[in-house]
Amino acid sequence: MVGVLLISHGKLCEQLLESNAMIAGPMEQADSVALRAGENPDLYGERIRKAILELNTGMGVLVLVDMLGGTPYNQIGSLARDLPVQIVTGMNMPMLMSLALNREEDSTLTQLADIAFESAQQGVKLLRKKETQLGKGS
Repeated sequence: MVGVLLISHGKLCEQLLESNAMIAGPMEQADSVALRAGENPDLYGERIRKAILELNTGMGVLVLVDMLGGTPYNQIGSLARDLPVQIVTGMNMPMLMSLALNREEDSTLTQLADIAFESAQQGVKLLRKKETQLGKGS
């Protein structure tokens, strides 16, 4: 089975896994590595590497990252050259929920990356009232 690793600034990744477990149950072969305030980026990268090696059972690891361009992203970007991973940024609850409900023993890393990406996009909506309903129209 493809492993799933969540990485983020602070405890966001840990809390997303916990929230997901409330709805879908604990995710098998999944973990999180939170960047601590003031943590050395290289030491953080080593913690990510260790988690990937533990999660990879031969099918690779899907790494979900909070945002493009921050320390978690920079560290996994560096590590990705030598590790069997695919990376999806902008991690959110719809992405994780889709993975929890659709990941199968024989799902490929590419299939899961596509599921995560598509469900993250579909899960973001702008819901607003018409201007007249807000009391600003005539």
